[in-house]
Amino acid sequence: MNAALAVAVALIIIGALYIHVRWRRSPQAYRAMIVLAGCYLIAGGLLGACAVHVMASRPSEVSKPPGTATPNVSGSAPSAPTLKENYTRPSVPIPPLHYDPAHAVLPDPKLTPGDTIPGVTADDVCTPGWAREHRHVTEAEKAPVYAEYPDSLRTCACAGGFPSCCEVDHLIPLELGGSNDIKNLWPQPDNPRPGDAEKDQLENELHRLVCDGKMSLADAQKCIASDWVRCWETYVVPEYGPQWAALNRHGW
Repeated sequence: MNAALAVAVALIIIGALYIHVRWRRSPQAYRAMIVLAGCYLIAGGLLGACAVHVMASRPSEVSKPPGTATPNVSGSAPSAPTLKENYTRPSVPIPPLHYDPAHAVLPDPKLTPGDTIPGVTADDVCTPGWAREHRHVTEAEKAPVYAEYPDSLRTCACAGGFPSCCEVDHLIPLELGGSNDIKNLWPQPDNPRPGDAEKDQLENELHRLVCDGKMSLADAQKCIASDWVRCWETYVVPEYGPQWAALNRHGW
């Protein structure tokens, strides 16, 4: 960059001296003007390149989205596992969401109490690709899951009556050591919110806590299996801040 600036300054000086000399010694001053124009064109291009380089090299400042705040982990629900001190959740984008925990769909604990792979450890689930390798639920195995929940004909209906607004969900997700047994599967609808998208958020958050050593695998499994909505309120909602919760929470 310094070399480019030096060349640009030198060209400007040379051009100015040349036109001064040519103007006095030759009546054909237009030639000097052409040379001068060329010098200034090159110098301007170099200076422009330097300016772009300087602007690109400056670190950009990323502001937190409005309403994002460091969660107050001491205010978590009494029955939920608590975080270790000095843990700070990463800031996350603020989603537009109107939610009502009182109307969220929970699995029937008699049909879907949750089930884990025997002997699974935190080291197992934190191994990249582990959950993907253990996902073995075929389309044929999904039919009995829907059959266990007759109400899924209503809760899984999309606009227009198409029964495709559900997913066969692992109550205890594979990334937390959940099994593919039917005791761990249930048809979870998109709506009402919080729905399957919010549970996915929770699964990722608990997985991160376990793999960061901030929560035991057993506590994470218990939290999501006992009441995933309450667990979501405890570990995900605080990431968005109290202002977001006040604007989006309904039915309380």
